[in-house]
Amino acid sequence: MSFQVSNLEQKQGIESWFAAYDEPSKRSDVEGMANMAVFPVHVVTEDSEGNGYTENWTRERFVQTMTEAMKGTPKDMQMKAVRTPFFLTKDLAVVITDATIMIGAQEQVLRYADILVKIGGNWKFQTMAQGGWGDMLKAKKP
Repeated sequence: MSFQVSNLEQKQGIESWFAAYDEPSKRSDVEGMANMAVFPVHVVTEDSEGNGYTENWTRERFVQTMTEAMKGTPKDMQMKAVRTPFFLTKDLAVVITDATIMIGAQEQVLRYADILVKIGGNWKFQTMAQGGWGDMLKAKKP
């Protein structure tokens, strides 16, 4: 059984962290995003054949990969996200995000998860999990 959050403040802390994280993300400020992580960041995905794939990223690898992934992001892109935190303890949470991305009239729906840990009283992300990135990551592996 998971830790039961007894305090609305804990959930609001997660919401505030994501609001802060979304700001550099909207600006494609990858360094700002990296400042909100604890490295190495564990990346979990799968490839087009349905095989799980993982990597551990240094800060340098995070910045390189995310910079490339965010290149060409349309200026009119809008994202709505519903985030549901599951607290394992008061300082360790798994957050499921259901997101809808709109680019013009095109809509894409995604689900992904982040594992957040508290360090020095502040949330940081440590693990990112989202399907469908394995082939690209394998092709770009240094």
